[in-house]
Amino acid sequence: MALKALREEDLIELSRYLRLLIWGEPGTGKTTMGASACLDPISAPVLFCDYKSQVGSLASNSEFLEKIQTGDLIIVQLEKYVDLEAVFTWLEKGRGSNGSLDGLMKSVGHADDIMPKTVVVDSVTELQATEVRRRAGNSIGSFKTEIEMPEIKHWGKLKNQFTLLGDMFYHLPYHMVFCGLEETDYEDAEIGKAPKVSGYRLALQGAAQRLFPAYAMTCIRLERVGVNAKGIFNKGTTDSSLSKVKEQTGKIPKEMFNPTIPQLVKRLGGG
Repeated sequence: MALKALREEDLIELSRYLRLLIWGEPGTGKTTMGASACLDPISAPVLFCDYKSQVGSLASNSEFLEKIQTGDLIIVQLEKYVDLEAVFTWLEKGRGSNGSLDGLMKSVGHADDIMPKTVVVDSVTELQATEVRRRAGNSIGSFKTEIEMPEIKHWGKLKNQFTLLGDMFYHLPYHMVFCGLEETDYEDAEIGKAPKVSGYRLALQGAAQRLFPAYAMTCIRLERVGVNAKGIFNKGTTDSSLSKVKEQTGKIPKEMFNPTIPQLVKRLGGG
């Protein structure tokens, strides 16, 4: 086994890649933030891996629609966990390793040597839930099939796979963004009183909830904090006693309003 000592320039190069996990309640702007990578050449083109048609919310933004036309935002709709294997292999080996993805890049005008700069997976929560239902024997999309309740074994078998998912994708030489829903924990409330929030966490089941974020360098929680004439202000937080967010690069602030992927990449010195 050949061992290699990382040099200073190696560490600098690795630190330029955004390894981001975003979570929040529905409507807090996770999909929009992920897609924002297409708005600047520093992080475009973007390969956006969509589960459950999360990208429908982008249709109201003319900038995103324009970037789809120019090939800066490339959206692929995936149906199950195993679909990501083809995406990962293509990202790892490059153009020429997958005819379908090569053809997709060519169809939007990219030369044979062009690869995405940013990869977005939206959402990891839906991905896990869909895969668990499939393993429980449920026919997705059928109203006639009697629904089987997933058992502990179905969630347990996915723990290692989702741990591996984070490990593999976050080590690729791309800006990597995963999005996920949020779960809220509450303290036991006294009778007649509203329960008090005790914490916010990524909506994954089992040990994956704790292990998956470990591979991200930055975990951001999004929340809606106000509305103005132009729409919703979203706040991104990387430091909170109520949430398992984190920021390990030392370059991204603890609090941001309407954060975008290009803003974060520029802070890291990436491109």
